[in-house]
Amino acid sequence: MGIILARLTNLIVLFVFLLPVLQAEPLTVHQTRFLQAEKALKSGKLVHYHQLKETLADYPLIPYLEYLEVSRNLGNTQKVKSYLELNPDTYLSDKLHYRWLKWLGKRSRWKLFHSIYKTSSNIPLQCYHIRAAISQGDAKEVVDEALGLWMSGKSRPDECDPVFQYLNKHKYITKDLRWQRIGLAMEQGNISLARYLARKLPKSWKSSFKQWIKIHKKPLKGLSKVKKWKDNPRNRDILLHGLKRYARQNTQAAWELWHDELKPRFKFSRAQVADVERSLVLRAAWRHMPEAADWFKLVPAAVFNQEAREWRIRTAIRAENWQAVIKYLNGLPKNERQSEEWLYWRARALEATKQSVAAKLIFARLAKHTSYYGFQSAEKLGREYTFTNEPVVDEKAARKVDLLALKPAFKRIRELYDIGRPTDAYREWSYEIERMSAEEKRVAARLAHNWGWHFTAIITTAQAGHFADLDLRFPLLYQNEVNLEAERQNLNPSLVYGVIRRESAFRETAVSPAGALGLMQVMPYTARKLSKQMGIRKLSYTQIKKAHYNIKLGSRYLRQILNQYDNHEILATASYNAGPYRVKKWLPEDNVLPADIWVDSITFDETRNYVKAVLFYSTIFDWKLDNKVDHTLESRMRPIMPVSQLIFTESRH
Repeated sequence: MGIILARLTNLIVLFVFLLPVLQAEPLTVHQTRFLQAEKALKSGKLVHYHQLKETLADYPLIPYLEYLEVSRNLGNTQKVKSYLELNPDTYLSDKLHYRWLKWLGKRSRWKLFHSIYKTSSNIPLQCYHIRAAISQGDAKEVVDEALGLWMSGKSRPDECDPVFQYLNKHKYITKDLRWQRIGLAMEQGNISLARYLARKLPKSWKSSFKQWIKIHKKPLKGLSKVKKWKDNPRNRDILLHGLKRYARQNTQAAWELWHDELKPRFKFSRAQVADVERSLVLRAAWRHMPEAADWFKLVPAAVFNQEAREWRIRTAIRAENWQAVIKYLNGLPKNERQSEEWLYWRARALEATKQSVAAKLIFARLAKHTSYYGFQSAEKLGREYTFTNEPVVDEKAARKVDLLALKPAFKRIRELYDIGRPTDAYREWSYEIERMSAEEKRVAARLAHNWGWHFTAIITTAQAGHFADLDLRFPLLYQNEVNLEAERQNLNPSLVYGVIRRESAFRETAVSPAGALGLMQVMPYTARKLSKQMGIRKLSYTQIKKAHYNIKLGSRYLRQILNQYDNHEILATASYNAGPYRVKKWLPEDNVLPADIWVDSITFDETRNYVKAVLFYSTIFDWKLDNKVDHTLESRMRPIMPVSQLIFTESRH
């Protein structure tokens, strides 16, 4: 289930979490009075506010009004403490505590701040905490924490400036530490921060920094003069930075330069050698260079991290060097070796090396799983797929779902949603879910499903680690729209469903950081082009997100991509995620590749997992639509032809 967990992480990063926006019901009397009371409080009409509040004694959202009251007067310590005591372990008490700390820190009320501070991942609060400790005479206890915050390739917020001034004043920031932080900034491409930090370098070191900037911009020009460089720690840092930059342009030449010139002439540390060689061999693997296999042999295995270990295997798989695949799989730590992915490839390697009995045992084990590799393994054995459909809660636990809905927090969540506050509802939902056991999360997932919050139900059941409820995780929503557009565009409805499930998990209002919209994550630029082709009037962003239009546009775009690839679903799916330009770079140059090999050697983790997920999800929906699999993985996974045999047209979604 690694694909699903990876996707969960990506959803959290990519989407602004909102509960689904459905047709609003008319507000009740209490809901109307709550909104009126809130408005009166915000506008300072306190008499009217208190009159309205008195009529809401048992209303679930009273804590929100009281929170608003207290947060308007954070200087009243007694009232703040009273609210925190009366509402312990709630989303609002945590939110108030955070706001109170920010308020106290901004006003340098360090004694009180110091007494109520809880460990936080928030950088401004961490800096306030250090400032509070310094003011209370505990500076030595927080110096390491302060240096840890300072040592970053990113700029820090203004709240941290006094902390860093303290470190500078007391000579904790040495020139070597400053140089190290400049290195972090340069590595992340944060040149403005690097320049700022370099202002306080010793004069003799500033010339080295100028060289660093030059080699960052024109790596080959600086590296071509390597014989003129003296061997000292600063120059080693600069040269390694330049070499990594140059490797992006010409990996083969960078490898040769490293072994012929840099490594013999300069006294790089073991850590530096390991870092640069790992970086070079990974870049060769990502680019599917034939040399990558030999380079992996030349680099000591001890320097490999998990990413390098896995790409050593993928490189051998792509070359169909099955003996090497088995050898490298044996070199994985036991916990990594037992993943479905590597068990599948062990079986493939055993099969290819005439060890069919051992291969079939592994395939049989995997074929019991409802997963991408489970379906692949079933194909290898000629068996039907296994569809394990176990409800997230059984009938005995159904009562727990009703009881959860009656808890104050979940009554607030539901009420927030009903009055049109989906963002606040999901924030409180997330707070409660984070504190739950796996069993409680399963109950919550079922509650979300019962409420029609399918996106939230899908995310919550994944957080619970329960992946067997196929009805909850793969609901047949928007079936009329999907079937209609699939028929119009000559698509398998299951493929459209697979893309929707992967792109948005059925959240109609989804917006990605890049601006992709709706269920099928259509870019506005693409939506405009497609609308024009289809004779649809210009659509607003809101309209593009509507299921009716979004499925129409996304299906049309999917058909266009499939046309580019002669209906090859894998290539079209990869292109939908990463674009045809990148897909072209990942294709084999001369030989035909089996589809499973190509998929597992896609360079981008996101796209590799995306393609596997869409294939898996589409198969689930195919089965759910008519209780049988009409389109097997085998039929979807045609061999991958060489790049010379395909014609590409650049397109964006």
